[in-house]
Amino acid sequence: MIKFVPCAPDELPDNFKTDSSAAGYIGYDLSDGGKKCGECFFHLNGYSMNIDYVKSFDNDDDTVEGLIRSALNYGANRNVYLANYLAENGRNVADLLGFEINNGILTGEIPQLLAGSCCKHK
Repeated sequence: MIKFVPCAPDELPDNFKTDSSAAGYIGYDLSDGGKKCGECFFHLNGYSMNIDYVKSFDNDDDTVEGLIRSALNYGANRNVYLANYLAENGRNVADLLGFEINNGILTGEIPQLLAGSCCKHK
């Protein structure tokens, strides 16, 4: 089982540490002694958010999906409505979640992105 935990400020990369809008999640594989298995960093900006970095250390799409969904849920709980996916990794998972290209950027409305795949008619 993988547990997704919000990032402590000191766990953010150096380029995020001084940014008050930066947040993130760390994935821990509980079946492997709590080993760190992925990370996701993002920014909140009013009613929108940018997902800047997502990485599964084992290249596992399920971990990537969990990190993206954790970030989206974090934003939704803070009245964020739109999400932009700017990360280089995990774009295939972002596409499956329902992000669509708009002006060259993968973007989506968080309620639809968090809906199950049965609700997306894909």
